[in-house]
Amino acid sequence: MKVLLVASDKAELKPFPDSYIKAVSGIGPVLSAAITASSIQEYKPDIVISVGSAGSAGRLKLGECVSFGRVISPDPDLTAFHLGRGATILPTRATINGFVLDRNSEYILSSSSAFATVPFSSSDASDMEAYGVAAAAYLQNIPCFAVKVITDIIGKRISLGDYGFNLRKLRDALLPEVERVISSL
Repeated sequence: MKVLLVASDKAELKPFPDSYIKAVSGIGPVLSAAITASSIQEYKPDIVISVGSAGSAGRLKLGECVSFGRVISPDPDLTAFHLGRGATILPTRATINGFVLDRNSEYILSSSSAFATVPFSSSDASDMEAYGVAAAAYLQNIPCFAVKVITDIIGKRISLGDYGFNLRKLRDALLPEVERVISSL
């Protein structure tokens, strides 16, 4: 099985062996969607997994690593068309409010172009790339997952140095969770 891992930074991919296809997207949903789409075309993976870090909205603890059941985004605002905040319209004209990822997980990841300073609605954690990765995979009809390690708590100030320290300390939890997700397929 060909597995494409997409992370915002190469440091998040460090725990993974070369048997995985790896893509570094940069930060944010636009870059992650573009890099994921390009990588899908080049490598033709069987599944895509957004890996990296996330901030907890309170339910998940620092150091926990989970596969998220769904990814949503607060960025789309089509409320003028009587759609809820976060809903968008796909090229097929279907209206969606996020993407289903891991049916064995109840956790919801909010993914935005802005660093979360307050939790978004009913999400358990926030990142900045998973929604873009999921959108690119969805449009190519490829299963997608988001496996994130909790490196910070939304609303608590964290320096870039402390975030980097937490990521280096906690990123090794990503590989076993990714392998668990793959083995459950």
